[in-house]
Amino acid sequence: MKFTLKNNRHRESASRRQGLPMSHPPRAVLAIVAVLALLFSGCASHTALVGSDDDTLIYGTGEVPRVLNPAVQSGLATATSGAQLFASPVLLTKSLEPKPYLAKSWDESDDGKKVTLHLVDSAKFHDGVAITSEDVAFSLDVVKREHPFGANLFGPVTSVDTPDKHTVVINLSRRHPALMTAMSPPFLPVIPKHVYGTGDTVADHPQNSQKVVGSGPYRLRSHSEGKRIVFDKVDDFFMDNSKAPKSVIIEIISDENTLSLALEKGEIDMMTTNTPSVTQRLSRSSDLTVAEQGYEGIGSLGWLGFNVKSKYLSDKKVRQAIAYSIDRDYIINDLHRGKLSAATSPIASGSPYHDDDLPEYDRDLNKAGDLLDDAGYPSSEDGKRFDLQLDYAPTSNEMSTSVAETIKANLKEVGINVRIRSSADAPTWGNRVANYDYDMTLDNVWNWGDPVVGVERTYLCSNIKKGVLWANMSQYCNPKVDELFKNAAAAPDEKTRKELYFDVQEILTDELPILPFETQQFRNIYSDTVVNPPNGPFGIMSPLLNTSMEG
Repeated sequence: MKFTLKNNRHRESASRRQGLPMSHPPRAVLAIVAVLALLFSGCASHTALVGSDDDTLIYGTGEVPRVLNPAVQSGLATATSGAQLFASPVLLTKSLEPKPYLAKSWDESDDGKKVTLHLVDSAKFHDGVAITSEDVAFSLDVVKREHPFGANLFGPVTSVDTPDKHTVVINLSRRHPALMTAMSPPFLPVIPKHVYGTGDTVADHPQNSQKVVGSGPYRLRSHSEGKRIVFDKVDDFFMDNSKAPKSVIIEIISDENTLSLALEKGEIDMMTTNTPSVTQRLSRSSDLTVAEQGYEGIGSLGWLGFNVKSKYLSDKKVRQAIAYSIDRDYIINDLHRGKLSAATSPIASGSPYHDDDLPEYDRDLNKAGDLLDDAGYPSSEDGKRFDLQLDYAPTSNEMSTSVAETIKANLKEVGINVRIRSSADAPTWGNRVANYDYDMTLDNVWNWGDPVVGVERTYLCSNIKKGVLWANMSQYCNPKVDELFKNAAAAPDEKTRKELYFDVQEILTDELPILPFETQQFRNIYSDTVVNPPNGPFGIMSPLLNTSMEG
């Protein structure tokens, strides 16, 4: 579908700056808006989608959300919508420090085992019911039980007291340095207990995707699954959102080249990408801006995940041999144009806990061959050792298909025959790998600002949860690693915490349940109609309180 009005609006912005007449008079604009609303919604009313195109932000993405409720699902797709639909106790600054949101203030006991939140007293859910401390306590419990890494987010929480409607007392078994991060978008959406507390679980609640009752600055108008999500601004929101767009549309376009072309044509206003060629090409457009910052909080790693229960991959020598076989330099410098950097650890290089002195698996086919021989898999007469299957999420060709083909060619050189299996969409891929139907998989996984939140979940024995995406999908289990993670999370000082995480990285780099090979960088790209875009530490996964549209 062509959004020709968006294209016109971009030209109008330029015309205003140059003192030229606008290309359409107001009546014509309103008429076109009405037609577009009909095309989008399939309804008879011109108000079914938006009332004014100049006050609508259209965000394009290839990410398809399974649900819109971040309490039960992780990932960019769910968090993008979730940050608009739900408010959280705190927000994070660019330096990842907490600032007020639903909690106007908070206190911490000297031993760090009790945190008291003082809630604003004017916040309401989208159905008009007041938000109370019981809703916050309920939401925290749901995330702890049902989120893919809820135990990492809130494992130390022993109980939550609600002495009055606007006070939440969080009791902890130990100091929890990541607690404030865990209480920010996109981790702790405050959901209404009177809506989502009607069953044993929230994960399968029908209002996770349709008729969502939220607490955030936007309410859900419509959700055409896999195609489009439309939000309307909450006018009586408890925080100032007067400049925010009246409506937000998430337009789902699976092919990234088509997505970037839509941005160039003015059919959408903003997109997010980690693909170097797309960033490089769009940076040449005088009508578009590639953000120079943003997403610092996610710590994005491209890696090759191993199913350690798979016949051949159960031996760490085989996993190490694969690591020595892969041409990381080619992937980074040729496929990805030297715009990304090598990753050598499960903790991202931007983290204060990253170990810079870890051994690296520089390409060495002789070492790879020797390791495979030692593992008991010598080459046959035709040079073949065994077969493995490689899955990948269907993102861009540059970030997935080409990398998979490169790995296939690299492993063939040491006698490993790789069968590449693509998936029709991200949910299909997610279902396969979450249910351990894979040998190896390419993935892009995030540290989420703190190892407690984003790193532990991949390796803890207790987080092997079949069917749960981005839990411990490799099925790796090492009690020593678990103990190190536990001690690091409760460390009395930063020096001790760093030393413990260094020990974790040393073990994981040797045992290699995951092979990180690339540090990736996400960036927002947006038109000149977007004012103050969400370029914070979590980017588009933040409430659009300060973003506005020119005009």
